[in-house]
Amino acid sequence: MPKAKIGEIQIYYEEYGQGLPLIMILGLGQNIATWGFQISELSKHFRLIVFDNRDSGESSRCAKENYTTETMARDTLGLMDHLRIERAHLLGISMGGMIAQQAILNAPERIISLILASTTSWGHG
Repeated sequence: MPKAKIGEIQIYYEEYGQGLPLIMILGLGQNIATWGFQISELSKHFRLIVFDNRDSGESSRCAKENYTTETMARDTLGLMDHLRIERAHLLGISMGGMIAQQAILNAPERIISLILASTTSWGHG
């Protein structure tokens, strides 16, 4: 099980396919299994990276610690660093869309595009 050490936590991730990187960010309480058939289809066209957010799936539990979508955006960018990905497309669903929006605010030069599904801006503009 591949894991990336991001700060004090371990983020579980999986990689599929080749091409431009597409990182898929899950919503609250979801795990990689949520993506189901999207993995097999999208990996035909992209270097696809899927991961479990902190406190979900196979990633570290940190329930005693307060964190925000800002923290989780840093996790996403940290995973990009771990995988030596300079720039990527981000796809976020639900809370994952909020995380993706925060990531592009934090590091616009690293994000090629955003694909947002069933999400909100959470008041960020």
